[in-house]
Amino acid sequence: MSAIITNKFRLDATERFVDSMSNDTYYLGLGRPHAWLDANGLADENNPDVPAENDYTTNTAWENMYAMKKIEGNDVIYATPRNLWVSGTSYGEYDDRDVNIEGKEYYVITDNNNVYICLQSAGTSTRNPDLTGVQTSGIIDNTSYDGYMWKYLYTVPVDTGSKFLTQSFIPVQYLTAQPDPGADTALLNQWAVQDSAVDGAIYNIKVSAVGTGYTSAPTLVVKGDGTGCTATATVSGGNISGVTIVNAGSGYTKATIEITGGSGSGGVVRPVIGPKGGFGADPRQELRTHYIAINKVFNGSENGDIPSVNDFRQIALVKNPVDASTTNVAATNAYNVTKSLVVSGGAFAADAEVIGTDTGSKAIVVEPDSVNGIVYYVQNEDTGFGVFNADNDLLRLSSATTGGQDITSVVAPKINHYSGDIVFLENRTPVSRGADQIETIRLVIAF
Repeated sequence: MSAIITNKFRLDATERFVDSMSNDTYYLGLGRPHAWLDANGLADENNPDVPAENDYTTNTAWENMYAMKKIEGNDVIYATPRNLWVSGTSYGEYDDRDVNIEGKEYYVITDNNNVYICLQSAGTSTRNPDLTGVQTSGIIDNTSYDGYMWKYLYTVPVDTGSKFLTQSFIPVQYLTAQPDPGADTALLNQWAVQDSAVDGAIYNIKVSAVGTGYTSAPTLVVKGDGTGCTATATVSGGNISGVTIVNAGSGYTKATIEITGGSGSGGVVRPVIGPKGGFGADPRQELRTHYIAINKVFNGSENGDIPSVNDFRQIALVKNPVDASTTNVAATNAYNVTKSLVVSGGAFAADAEVIGTDTGSKAIVVEPDSVNGIVYYVQNEDTGFGVFNADNDLLRLSSATTGGQDITSVVAPKINHYSGDIVFLENRTPVSRGADQIETIRLVIAF
C-alpha cells in the first residue's frame, strides 16, 4: 500500500497547536546553567548534547531548568521559509499538480516586506513586482517584461516583521475579521486581498505537448465545473508555443481544455487551477505553512522573579505546568523554577558546587542572593539528587574541607517539577544572562 500525509493535515496540526496555545498555558523555560561535557567529563561547550525522544531527557530538562516565562498570544505566529526576491533569480510557479512544490521558491518576499505568489514563471525574474505597486485585486502581469506573473498576498506589518521576520522565515497571517478602518495599512490591504480572492480561477495554462503542423492558432475551449475562462494559443514553427489567459474565470475545481482547428495535431494543454478560495484567500494554504514562530523576551530578572546572572544552554516549551502554591496550572508571568536553601551567610558563586556537610548532598549554584541569604540551585546526575537537611546541616563549597553556613530552611520550587508536558526541547551553546540584559528568544517549530 502507498499513502501520503497531505499538506492539509500538516496545516491542520499547526492550527491545532496554535489553538492549543490559546486554550492551554505555555511557558518558555531556560535551563542547564552548567557546562556541556564530553565523553571524558571535560567541558565541551561547542558540542551540546543531542536531545533524545524519551522520558529521561525531559525529566533531566526539568532538573536543569531554572526559569520560565509565560507565552502570550502575540508571541506566536504562523511562519514559512523565506524566499527573497532578487533580480536575476529563477523562481518556481504555483502548480496544483506539482508534487515537489515545497522544494521550489514559488513565492517571494521583497525588500518592502511584500509577499507575492508566482502564478507564471519563465527563466529569470528581472522586474520587481513592487514596481507595479500594491494591487489588492487582480494580478501583476509582468509577462511582457520577464515572463513572470505574480499575485500580491500581503505585507508583513512593521511590528510583526520586527518580532518574527528572520533570515530564514517569514511570518504568515490570516485575518479572521475585517480590521478597523484605522488599522495598519498592511492589514487593510490583506483584508482587501482576502475579500477579493476569486475561487477556482485559472491564471495559467501549461503546454504539455506542443504538437505539430499548426499553421494558425487553434481554438482553446475550457471545459469544467466553473465558468468564464477563455484563452488563446500562440503558434511558432508549427508548434503550440504558449497560451495567453484572456479571462481567468471562476468556480473551477476540475477542467480540461479542448484544442480544435489550426490544421495541426498532437497539442496538449492543461489548466492550473488555483487553491480553494482563490489566491490570497488564505496565505497559510498557498504558502504551505506548517511552521509556527515563537518570540519571547526575557528582561533581566523579570522584576526579581527569575535568576538573571547565569547562562543557559537549554530552551524548553512547557505545556500546562503547575504552580506549586496553588496546585493549579501556572498563571504568573515568570517563575523561578529552582530549589533554594536559606543559609546563615557565606559567599557562594554561580556555578559553584556546594555540599551539605551532614547529608553529603551536592548541588550546583544557579544564583546566590547574598542579601537575603538564599542559594538557588539545581541537581543532576553528577551531583546526585540528595536531600538537604534544614535542622543541623551546613552548606559549604564542595572543594572546602571545613566551615560552612547553617541551612535554616529548604524551599521547594515555585513550579512543580515534572508537571505539565515538555513539548519542545533545544540544546545549544551557552547564552549569557545579566541583570541589566535583555534576551530575545526566537523558535521556529515545524509540523
